[in-house]
Amino acid sequence: MRFVRIASAVAAGLLGGTFAGAAFALDANTATQAELEAIRGVGPALAARIVEARRARPFVDLGDLKARVRGIGDANLLRMREAGLAVGLSGRVQTFTGQA
Repeated sequence: MRFVRIASAVAAGLLGGTFAGAAFALDANTATQAELEAIRGVGPALAARIVEARRARPFVDLGDLKARVRGIGDANLLRMREAGLAVGLSGRVQTFTGQA
């Protein structure tokens, strides 16, 4: 699992990806299930739900991801964002602020 994260981070860097410390940006709309599982806080079941939800329509932002995918709360989404999960084709990292 650690090798997958390192390899993905290196590949993202070579392809011009965004780094935040040791993290890499991974688009929830285009990532494979295996790539999603490499994100902290995402296991096989959650990755499958993310892939299934985006089949209906792409995610607009991280708030949309949280609203449409069962099992994602504020704390988990924050961990996933910090680990490099993003939404958007432009390559810019979407931000998330918890709601009261």
